[in-house]
Amino acid sequence: MIKIKTIYDELKPEYKTELNASARKYSSAKRLKYTLMSKTIWQDLTMSEVSAMTTYCDVLTYKFSAQDIVYGKAFLKD
Repeated sequence: MIKIKTIYDELKPEYKTELNASARKYSSAKRLKYTLMSKTIWQDLTMSEVSAMTTYCDVLTYKFSAQDIVYGKAFLKD
């Protein structure tokens, strides 16, 4: 049986590590983690969820382009 990769599976390791650390501290980060584990396509995320990712993954958004945010290029493995 083939396992479909979720957004959480496709996160870059440094962001996954930060998200896991935040999930141990904050229930809202834990909810975000489970949301990422339930969705398979970046475009299914709301802007609020993407914004929460920048918070809980300790990311400075000014370093990203619009494509990085809209298509997840900065967050996902190649």
